[in-house]
Amino acid sequence: MAKILVIDDEEMIRSLAERILQRDSHTVLTAETSANAISLFKEHSNSTDIILVDMLLDDMNGFDILSEIRKIAPNIPGVISSGNIYNDNDLPEDLKQNIYFLQKPYKASQLSELVNSILS
Repeated sequence: MAKILVIDDEEMIRSLAERILQRDSHTVLTAETSANAISLFKEHSNSTDIILVDMLLDDMNGFDILSEIRKIAPNIPGVISSGNIYNDNDLPEDLKQNIYFLQKPYKASQLSELVNSILS
């Protein structure tokens, strides 16, 4: 199965996503800050398949984190999760491809289905 990096500053959301993804037999790495996320990704860049990132962290937004990660792995799929509504026009130019949006609050089935469709 896949290795997924979950980045969210809310412990409850991180653990929920981790449990959902582990139930689907994925390996999950978690980070609560952008610095921790980027460092973890650098360590595991060759084996990470998907990034799931909250749009609004305390120290950086999801777009900026994905842009930093994409300097290392330009084609890695990214899932931006947010309670706000976003559309493709909101995306920076370097993030126009291979980016998905997951509206919060989401159901376990929505996260599972999205990850499985990205992987297939």
